[in-house]
Amino acid sequence: MASIRFRGMTRYALGLLVVVTAAGCGKSASTSRPDSGTDAQVSQQTADDLARHFGASLAGLPLDRAAGSSLTATAQQGRSSITARMLDEGELSWSLAIKFFAADGSEQLTYLHGTTASMTVDARVHGRLVTAEQRAQVGVHRWLDVQGLLPDETTLEIDGASSDTAECAYASGDGSEERTYHLLSAGQLADVMKLKDESANPYPLSGTARWDVAADAFTRDPDGTTEAHYQVTVVVTFNGTRQPTIQVDERYSYRVDLVTGEVTRLPS
Repeated sequence: MASIRFRGMTRYALGLLVVVTAAGCGKSASTSRPDSGTDAQVSQQTADDLARHFGASLAGLPLDRAAGSSLTATAQQGRSSITARMLDEGELSWSLAIKFFAADGSEQLTYLHGTTASMTVDARVHGRLVTAEQRAQVGVHRWLDVQGLLPDETTLEIDGASSDTAECAYASGDGSEERTYHLLSAGQLADVMKLKDESANPYPLSGTARWDVAADAFTRDPDGTTEAHYQVTVVVTFNGTRQPTIQVDERYSYRVDLVTGEVTRLPS
């Protein structure tokens, strides 16, 4: 994996956002817990749920956009600090802090067409992501290093890091079971390539996004509530189409729709 370039910010400074409790996450009096220090084996159901969550996040919070705008458009707004708030179907609120750099690495006060070569984007977003399959309260802090802003360059290269928290819940169709997850994820973006001309292709051409996820899972059914803790890797591999792949725990593979967030199992 390619190294990540950080200007003026350490990995520690990315920080973690406070988890907001979602509805339906309470514990019952009947509870079983794995042995202390034991991580549970990831089941197909758990992998499905995690894939759905990251699929919804990729659709609702695209890695190659900021506050609903393409990174190219964000740069061309020309302000070194932007605070943007938006309310959409997911009720998401954004704040952005942006720095611009010339080709020699010197910082610029604003975007200058023809001389600005790159930028960093420090983005925070929180709110709700709701799909037909899940409801989630999320807090995300992303730091992106975006190369390729000179006029004669046709692609952007996006590297960076992300700290994510989420409380998400799933319910069976008949309401007899509910599964909830407390997720804390540390992510890296490596060599994500994107055409600046989105009319030619709006989807990332290549690159990966990887999250190391600590998940506390709660399953509630008529017999009570069971708990488990998982340490899981989630890897998205972009391929220039609307449907990149997601791999969960290095064993479960899916295709994800970057527009709808829908995930489909692939053969192991």
